[in-house]
Amino acid sequence: MTERGQKRRQKQAISGLRAGTRLFVGEVRSFPGRLAGVALACAVTAAGVGACVLLLFSASESGFPENSPAAAAALGARNVLSLLLSLLLMCAVVVTGSTVSLWTGQRLGQFAVLRALGVTAGRLRRMVAADVARLAVLSAAVGAALGSVPLARLGRGLLVERELFPESAGLPGAGQIWATGFGVSLATGAVAVLAALASVLAAGRVSTIDLLKDPELPAAPTARGRARLLTGLAMAGLLCLPLLYVMAFMDLPGTLRAATAPGLALMVIPTLAVLAPWAVPPLTWPVRVALRVLDRRVGRIAASGMRATPARTTAIAVPVLLAVGVAVCLLGAGATMGQAVQRQTEEGLRADGVVSAEPGSRLPVTTASPAGVSATPLIATEVTAPPTDFDRRPGAARAWGADGTSLAKVLDLDARQGRLADLKEGTFAAGATRADGHHWRTGQQVRFELADGTARTLTLAAVYERDLAFPEFIIPLSTALAHTASPYAEQILLTGAVASWPAGDGRRVASRAEYLDGLNPRDPADDLAVRLIVAVVSGYALLAAANTCALAQRDRHSQRAQLRAMGLGRFQLLRCVLYEALGAAVVGIALAAVTALACLVPLAAALSAGTGGPALPAFDVPWTAGVLAAVVAAVCVPTALTARPLSGIHRQFARRAA
Repeated sequence: MTERGQKRRQKQAISGLRAGTRLFVGEVRSFPGRLAGVALACAVTAAGVGACVLLLFSASESGFPENSPAAAAALGARNVLSLLLSLLLMCAVVVTGSTVSLWTGQRLGQFAVLRALGVTAGRLRRMVAADVARLAVLSAAVGAALGSVPLARLGRGLLVERELFPESAGLPGAGQIWATGFGVSLATGAVAVLAALASVLAAGRVSTIDLLKDPELPAAPTARGRARLLTGLAMAGLLCLPLLYVMAFMDLPGTLRAATAPGLALMVIPTLAVLAPWAVPPLTWPVRVALRVLDRRVGRIAASGMRATPARTTAIAVPVLLAVGVAVCLLGAGATMGQAVQRQTEEGLRADGVVSAEPGSRLPVTTASPAGVSATPLIATEVTAPPTDFDRRPGAARAWGADGTSLAKVLDLDARQGRLADLKEGTFAAGATRADGHHWRTGQQVRFELADGTARTLTLAAVYERDLAFPEFIIPLSTALAHTASPYAEQILLTGAVASWPAGDGRRVASRAEYLDGLNPRDPADDLAVRLIVAVVSGYALLAAANTCALAQRDRHSQRAQLRAMGLGRFQLLRCVLYEALGAAVVGIALAAVTALACLVPLAAALSAGTGGPALPAFDVPWTAGVLAAVVAAVCVPTALTARPLSGIHRQFARRAA
């Protein structure tokens, strides 16, 4: 190639870059609402990922003493942050891809004009990819700069409060913070381009004949493809039915069978999302009937709109199903388990008081008891049970080391077989779930791996029912002390004059009533992880719902202008667009409610069999109400702002002409 040809190509590339930049700037100025969803998703993702990376750097620092509370907190922080990081990236890909797809679909007219002017398909694809990269990197840079450090500080305080982060560990230095922000911005841009790859490829297939089409006339595509139907049926057959078979027919303990219910819900929700084009339209019938009854004129118009455009209703209902279904199922499962744990603790605790450790400290194994007080220390340890047909590689299980005679006086574990007082050297006690899973009977010898890795054969002395609130295994005190490195007491149960027990020195003394009032029946790490999952998944799902509502209304200028010309007033038009959006949201909430009941009712029934309580599930009311309120805001606010139903009739026709 000659030097003149190279210069000509360079000039063409520069002019193409400038033209693409001008087109992008014009898009931002003319249609900021189209870009708001992608920009917000990228900014939130960058801020969250940046905060997670900074906290991971802090929690990964060396220098924490081995087997110390700080080392245990750092490990818990790394686990929680790794989970949150993976969820942020996964949800960002889904939301960014769907939002960019809608944005690209609304730019088909522009692309057709460019193709008619001689722009090649490859150049058009590069232009769209550059637009996505510009928007993603700029939004991510703003989000990382403004949100990473404040979110990291907020997350650190939250984790320290739950004893899941070393209090001595601070945030990294300024250099590492800037490097993290730069890397997160570039990574977010790359993720956005990859997520939008299908839309980028579709942009290059636009033909000039699209210039002749009215973009407002065709309805939204139905998305009822054969591949989607086969995928949904395969998910139902390969993911949902096996879990249902495990719950209904396999010979498992009740709590283990019920524990598969949340997993079943997490499989049913995405399966319903895939099959939504077939499941949602029939469910709109009762919503349409209700709209006609509540508002005879406007409701009739909204019901007709829902019936005529099932794809739009489905596009709104699916993210609502994901947000509400995940929130209610996961938080409800935790609340139901917590309710059972609280009930078992209240029924099983006989002690007059409980001594527990303050955050960052541990209780000694032995301590001098004041006169008139009897103390029963519970040594924290672990044991590994033999493998079963359902668990070939079992992990270490939480256990207590205690004196059987003293323990029977301060705890009522509801023994099914044997007596807890018979626990002595060479024996052990097991919860009913473990015993049923291994088919153990009292007097049977079992070979365990203790906390220090030593293998030892112990004889089963007792099987107890209240193993949900208390450890799955209890071994003799002497065995726990001999085979646990750096042993410490998890709690000390007191009988007698509890008020005479000295407080301070990292110890917290509470009466039985005070202990039960302040009891948190959920594990802090698990509870935080579940809430993070709900917050991230529901937040991104509602962001997708808001983007769908906003972009869908921009394609309906002609319909709204015709309704105004037919005599529909401003507030009537506002009610019409809100009725349609809320109707689609109600369909998604109904699907989520069915899924939640299918998940939580079997769980509550199985747990009530061991506690004697009512077989009714519990719900996390504040979080559930918050998610429902967020659903209403996510579908109503973008719909009303984008549709502009309160504008005059001349403005409605002006936007139609535009």
